[in-house]
Amino acid sequence: MSIRIKIARTEKELSDVYRLRYQVYSEQGHFAEKYDGAVVDLFDAIPSVANIIAYSDDTPVATIRVNRDSTLQLPSDHSFDFSSYRQKITIQEQVAGRPAPVFASAGMLAIVAQWRNRRNVFGGLFRMAVDIGHMWGVTHIIATVNSDTSGIYQRLGWERLSEPLQLGSLGVEITPFVTPMEPMYRWAFGMFKEQKDLLDHFSGSFQWLLVDAGTEIFAQDEAGDEAFLITKGGIDITRYHEPSDRTLRLAKLGAGDMFGELSLIDSSPRSASAVASRNTELVVINRETFWQKSNEDPSRLKDLMQILSSRLRDANNLSMIYAYAPLAERLAYFTDMVRKAAIPDPRDPTILKSRVSLQEFAEMALAPVEEAQSYLEILKNQKLLEYSTRHITFFGDEAK
Repeated sequence: MSIRIKIARTEKELSDVYRLRYQVYSEQGHFAEKYDGAVVDLFDAIPSVANIIAYSDDTPVATIRVNRDSTLQLPSDHSFDFSSYRQKITIQEQVAGRPAPVFASAGMLAIVAQWRNRRNVFGGLFRMAVDIGHMWGVTHIIATVNSDTSGIYQRLGWERLSEPLQLGSLGVEITPFVTPMEPMYRWAFGMFKEQKDLLDHFSGSFQWLLVDAGTEIFAQDEAGDEAFLITKGGIDITRYHEPSDRTLRLAKLGAGDMFGELSLIDSSPRSASAVASRNTELVVINRETFWQKSNEDPSRLKDLMQILSSRLRDANNLSMIYAYAPLAERLAYFTDMVRKAAIPDPRDPTILKSRVSLQEFAEMALAPVEEAQSYLEILKNQKLLEYSTRHITFFGDEAK
C-alpha cells in the first residue's frame, strides 16, 4: 500500500477535495442537507488557501485545508472568538521586538473511515500543512476541531481555549485550539538537521509518500525523477551484482536520511533499489520542481551539492564501520546516528524521541538483539536514554 499526499491544484484534484468532504461529513450525519454532493465555502476561493489531498492509488482518501490570515480573518474565527488570543500574541511579539504575528488555521479535515485510525495518514496531512505554513511565514496556528479528534491536538501539545461548543444548527461539537508554529515545525521536520537549508528553499514544493513495509520505492536500473527524505520508518538500499548473482545491502536508512538525490541532477538509471523495511513516511521532491526553484535561486543548487558531499563522506564512514569496527564501536556509532535523527518533543525540546525500535537498532548495527539491549541498558542506567520495543528516547546532556 502507498498513499501520496499533495496540494490539490488541478480541477479534478479540487473536485475530489470538495466531494470527499461531503462523503465523509454526510456519513457522520453532518452537512448533508446544506450541501449537494460537495462541501465548499468562501474560504476555498481566496488566494491564501491550500487544500491538501491524499490518494491511495487514484482514490481520494483524506483531505485537510490550510488558510493564511486575510481581511476576512480565518474560517476558525467565524466559529469561535479568538480575538483575545490574537491580541495577547500581538502584544507579546511587540514587547519582544519581533514582527507582527502571522496567523493561519487548519480545518476541513476529512478522512475516509477505513483510513481514520491509521495515524500515518493524519501525520502526513499535518506535516504537509506545517510545511505550507512555514512557506507562508506563519507564526501561530488556530483551529476549531471536531471534538472527536481533539485528543490528537492535545498530544501534540496544543493549548485548548475552552470546553467543547456546539456549532450552530449543524450538530457538530467543536473545540478551539491554538499553538505556536515553532514546536509544530520541530515535530514535522526536526529530524532533518543537515537538510534544514534545503527544506527552507523548497518549502511548499514537496509531496508526501506513505508506504507499508516491503514496498519498493524504486528499482535498480529504472528511470527516476524523485528524491526522498525519511520522516519516519526505514529504507533498505540494495544492489544486485550480476556476476556473483548476489544482492548486496548498501545501506539501512532511517528518519532524517535522504536518498535518490542523484535523480535530481540527471536522468541516469537508478544505481540501486530502495525498499521500505517497515511502515515509512517520505518527503518527496521531483526533478522538474527542483530545477525550476534552482533557476529562481542558484543557492538552492549549492545546498544540494553540500548534501551530496556530506552523503559521500557518510557513506565512506559507514562502509568503514561495517567493514572494520568491532561491535562496541558499531553500537556507539549507530546510537549517535539515531540520536542525531531523533525528533524534539513538541512539549519539551530537550527531549529527543526516535521511532527506532530495539530490533531495528540491532539490525542497523549488525548486532545480536541481546547485545544491543545490553548496550542500551548501560546508557539507560546512566540516565542518558530510555528505550522500549518501539522507541528510543534521549534526554539529559546528550539531548542538548
